[in-house]
Amino acid sequence: MKDILPLKRLFIKTELKEKSLVNLSTSNTHYISNVLRIREKQKISVFNGIQGEWEGIIKSLNKKKGEIIIEKQIEKQEKENLINLIYTPIKGQRNYYLIEKITELGVTNIYPVISERSVIKKFNYKKAVACSIAASQQSGRLSVPKIHEIKDLKKLLNIWNKKDQIIFCDETEEKKLFVDLFKSEREKQINSLLIGPEGGFSITEKNFLEKLNYIYGVSLGKRILRADTAAITALSLLIGEKYLK
Repeated sequence: MKDILPLKRLFIKTELKEKSLVNLSTSNTHYISNVLRIREKQKISVFNGIQGEWEGIIKSLNKKKGEIIIEKQIEKQEKENLINLIYTPIKGQRNYYLIEKITELGVTNIYPVISERSVIKKFNYKKAVACSIAASQQSGRLSVPKIHEIKDLKKLLNIWNKKDQIIFCDETEEKKLFVDLFKSEREKQINSLLIGPEGGFSITEKNFLEKLNYIYGVSLGKRILRADTAAITALSLLIGEKYLK
């Protein structure tokens, strides 16, 4: 049973088992000392995305290194629903706001892509991963989403596992709403979302998407949403329609 006040959490890429000693990296010691403000002999919760959540005690801690003694498992690893998000990265801080929110909502895989109207062509992978880890630590999630290397949209879809059916949020679609799709296609493995750039996909790209029988275009309503708003809205609808009913 967890304490009334939840322990502060740390994600580490290390095997966890009772009575084991975990050596901390410089970045982790900095995070524990300056962000979590935990000191030696205090308790901390750790998870690695595979073996659930464990309670430990800070054995030693300085500016460059530290050690945690793992005491006991406090929560088993939960089985998560597979949810994929394909999106064109957004300019500025809003990109990392989006990664934070979709991590909190439970996305499994994040696929950044380049389209003809992409605002940015480069993707700060290291910063995106750090953002997703921080969001998992804060939200109580037991895993961290996998962020894939950025690819051209068409190249990604040409190698896509077609069993993972995709919802394409199309601002030009007028008739088919999100909820209508699940009434007619509920038996199929719809677990993925495709969010285009601000300004939408080009005509060539839309024609390409329409030819793929594992992609379904839907409307999110009459208003034109910004990319981050569309992604969070669509993800919430997908979770509600598919996993909460």
